[in-house]
Amino acid sequence: MTHSVNDLKIVNTKVNLLPYKGEVGDDWTPITEAGDDCDSYAMAKLQRLVQYGWPERALRLACCFVEPAAAADKRDRYHAVLLADFEGQTWVLDNRYPLPMEAQLLPYECHKFWSHDLNAWEYATNADRSFA
Repeated sequence: MTHSVNDLKIVNTKVNLLPYKGEVGDDWTPITEAGDDCDSYAMAKLQRLVQYGWPERALRLACCFVEPAAAADKRDRYHAVLLADFEGQTWVLDNRYPLPMEAQLLPYECHKFWSHDLNAWEYATNADRSFA
């Protein structure tokens, strides 16, 4: 099966149409028509791309701190996204943007990534490990 950036656009757009609903805590359950928060958007995008035939190794859940203008406290800027690696480029599928964005164009500070090999979270290089 041939993959393309268009797959990323379709999945990001369709999942982002579902209603956002903030929650306390993380449950990482894929979003439903009833809505949910950023981690659920990221999970739904991962699930749909795998259904499209994308290899899981090309897809990574990530927790990041978004741009400082969003809030003074880092804790209030914590955000989950899906990263997709395609043809040497990492794309960010984010419920804050209508289309996938090239990772280097976003002022995000990655904190941790889901490791398929370890089946656990791994901290990004130089990540603040005091923040869980």
